[in-house]
Amino acid sequence: MEKEASIYTRFEKISAENLELKDRILGYQEKIHDLRRSQKKALQEMKNFYDEQIAKKDAIIKEISDKYTRCAAIAAHNGTNTGIPTAATPIWKKKLIPNLRRSTGKKRGGQLGHKKHFLQSFEQQDVTETITHSLEGTCASCGGQLIDSGETVAKDEYDVEIRTVKRRHAYRVCHCAECGTSARHPIPKNLKEPNQYGSQVQALALSLMNTGNVAINKVRTLLFGMTGGEMAQSEGYIAKLQCRAAAGLAMFVADLKTALVHRALVYWDDTVIMINTDRACLRFYGDNTISLYTAHAHKDMESIDDDGVLGLLQSTTSTMHDHNRVNYNEKFFFQNLECNQHLQRDLQKNSDDTAHTWSGELKKLISSTIHDRKAAIARGETHFQPDYIEDFKHKVKQLLAEGWDERKKKPGHKDATNYERLLLVRTDKYHHNYFRWVEDFCLPTTNNLSERGLRCIKSHMKISGQFANVTTARHYATIKTYIETCRKNGINEMAALSRLCVGNPITVSEIFTCPDIP
Repeated sequence: MEKEASIYTRFEKISAENLELKDRILGYQEKIHDLRRSQKKALQEMKNFYDEQIAKKDAIIKEISDKYTRCAAIAAHNGTNTGIPTAATPIWKKKLIPNLRRSTGKKRGGQLGHKKHFLQSFEQQDVTETITHSLEGTCASCGGQLIDSGETVAKDEYDVEIRTVKRRHAYRVCHCAECGTSARHPIPKNLKEPNQYGSQVQALALSLMNTGNVAINKVRTLLFGMTGGEMAQSEGYIAKLQCRAAAGLAMFVADLKTALVHRALVYWDDTVIMINTDRACLRFYGDNTISLYTAHAHKDMESIDDDGVLGLLQSTTSTMHDHNRVNYNEKFFFQNLECNQHLQRDLQKNSDDTAHTWSGELKKLISSTIHDRKAAIARGETHFQPDYIEDFKHKVKQLLAEGWDERKKKPGHKDATNYERLLLVRTDKYHHNYFRWVEDFCLPTTNNLSERGLRCIKSHMKISGQFANVTTARHYATIKTYIETCRKNGINEMAALSRLCVGNPITVSEIFTCPDIP
C-alpha cells in the first residue's frame, strides 16, 4: 500500500510538473508567435520603408534621366532642327551648313575630263600698259654674249590701280553783245563748294559701309590708305554722306513699293537688330528682282502698317513667310504660304526631343516630294498628277493622326510634349498654306530668299555692331534697298552709287524697262 501511495504521489507530482511544463510551453509558444508576428510586422514595415525609399530614388533617377535626355536634346539643337543660325554654332561643334542638293558621289573640285579654263590673252588694242623685260649679259651655258633676237614671249596680267584724280571744272563766263548780261553753264548741286569729293570716291565710301559693312572710322582709314594718304575724309563727312544718300532715294523707295505690291508673289521676313543697346527690327520685302528693307524701333503691327506693303497686297498675291501669325490678320487679303524648311527643322527637333517617329516620317515625306517636284520640273512638267497629290495629302493626314497617338502612348518631357502638341496643331491647321506648292509648281517651298536678304544685316551686326539710333538704321535700310535691287537686275553697284552721288539715281522704271544699264 505504501509502495502504491508512493507511486501515486510521484505520478501526481510528475503530472503537476507536466502541466507546469505544458503551461510553460504554451507560454513560450505564445511568445514565439508574438515574436514572429512582431518580426513579420517589423519586416513588413522595413520592406515598406525600403520600397518607399527605392520608389523615391527611382523617381529621382527618372527625373535626372529625363533632365539628361532633355539637356542632351537641347545640346543637340543646331541649324538643322531649330532656327539657330549657322554662325551661332559653338566653337567645339561641327558647323552644319544646310544643303538640299542631291549628292553626285563625286569628289570635290575639278573633275576628270573637264576642260581647264584660263583667262584669255588681251587683244593688242586692249593693252593699256606694256612692260618690256630684257636680259643682258652672257650665256649661262657657254659664257657667250647675249644678242636680242627680236622674238617676244608675251604674258598678260589683269590688275587694278587706284589713282587720285584732281579734277577742275571750268565754267566759262559769256557776255551778251547787246545788253552785256553775263551767263554761264549752270553749276550742279554736287559742285556747290570750291572743292569737294567726287562721285566715285563717295560711291566707294557708300559701298564699303553698306555692302562691306565697314565701320565709319574704318572707311576713313581705308580711303586714306587707298589714295596714298592724299584723301583724309572726316568721319562726320562720311556720316553725312550716308544721310544725304538716303534722302536722295525717297522717290526710288516709293516707286519700288508701288512695283512690289503689284507682284504675284512676295517674300518677307524680319530680324532683330540692336539700336543703342535696345532690340529693334529690320524687315525685308521682295522677290527675285526687288529687295525692300525697312527699319523700326519696335517689331509690331504699327511698324508693319508704316511699311505700307502688306496692307496693299491683293487676294491674287501669295506671300511667303516663316509662320508670322500677323499675316493671318483679318485686315489683310493676300494668300499665305508657309516655309517648309522651317517646318522640317521643327519636325527634326521634335524627333530629337521626344524620339517619336511620326515627325521624322513627315520630314522624309516633305523632302522626297520636293525632290520629286524638282525632277518633274526638270522633265518639263508643270504639275503633279491628281493621284499623286491625293496620296500626299492622305499620308500627311495619316502621319498627323499617328503623332497624336504617339503623344498619348509615349509622353515625354513636359516641355517636349507641349512643343509637340503645338507643332501638331499648327501643321494640321495650316497644312494648306504649308503644302500649296504640291499643287502649284510656280509657288516656292521655302522662304530662303528672305533669309538670304537678311543675312547681310547679321554680318553688319557682327562686323560694325549696333546702330546709333533708328534714323541711322533707316538710312542703312534705304541704301541697301537701292544697292540690292540694282544688283539683282544686273546693274553695277559702283555705277548706281555714282549716279546717286551726283543727284541722279537710277529709277525704278529704268531698272525694269532698260536692261542695258551698266
